[in-house]
Amino acid sequence: MDNMKKQWNVGILLFDHVDVLDYSGPFEVFSLTVREKSQVSELLMNTIKLEDKPFVVKTISETGELVTTHNGLKLLPDYSFQSLGVELDLLIVPGGPLMAIKKGVKNKALLNWIASQQKTGVIVASVCTGALFLAESGILDGYKATTNAFALDYLEEKYRNIEVIRGVRFVDNGNVMTSAGVAAGIDMSLYIVGKLIGEEAAKITSTTIEYPYYKQ
Repeated sequence: MDNMKKQWNVGILLFDHVDVLDYSGPFEVFSLTVREKSQVSELLMNTIKLEDKPFVVKTISETGELVTTHNGLKLLPDYSFQSLGVELDLLIVPGGPLMAIKKGVKNKALLNWIASQQKTGVIVASVCTGALFLAESGILDGYKATTNAFALDYLEEKYRNIEVIRGVRFVDNGNVMTSAGVAAGIDMSLYIVGKLIGEEAAKITSTTIEYPYYKQ
């Protein structure tokens, strides 16, 4: 299917202690993307038809039960791993406080699910310390990657098969991507919009959310 016509299913992973902007920044970008400038008014008036939106965004957690973010916000995911009834095209893996992520990477069910998505052709993109989930699952082996500035040393020292890149907003390895900390997930998401449906759409979204379009 032509990328300009395809509707992309985006899943955003949620878990306890997730950083709010890590997930909500990409959620806003993909939810507020339209293909043409003429559609912006419909989008802002909430009259745009679902089938006219290039991205359908849903949240997913392991169990589908309520999760609590790092700052105490309560979130109810749309799906659990088992109840997810659509095939994803893109999976966003956000991060959280490093100590919480170090604990989270021991969750084999979570890691196996992330790896299984990538193996079926889903684009997997991490935000901030979410890169550690990708690293522990093995899907970053042999690739370049970045993460939050305060976790770069840890990523480099623990995962020797990964080439850690510093001083960038995001790294694209094709169907595996990583971004730097927190707000850099917005930059990466806008880049993905440009990559999948065109740079003009990314610029429209950038204007809609009033966030600079960063072209690395």
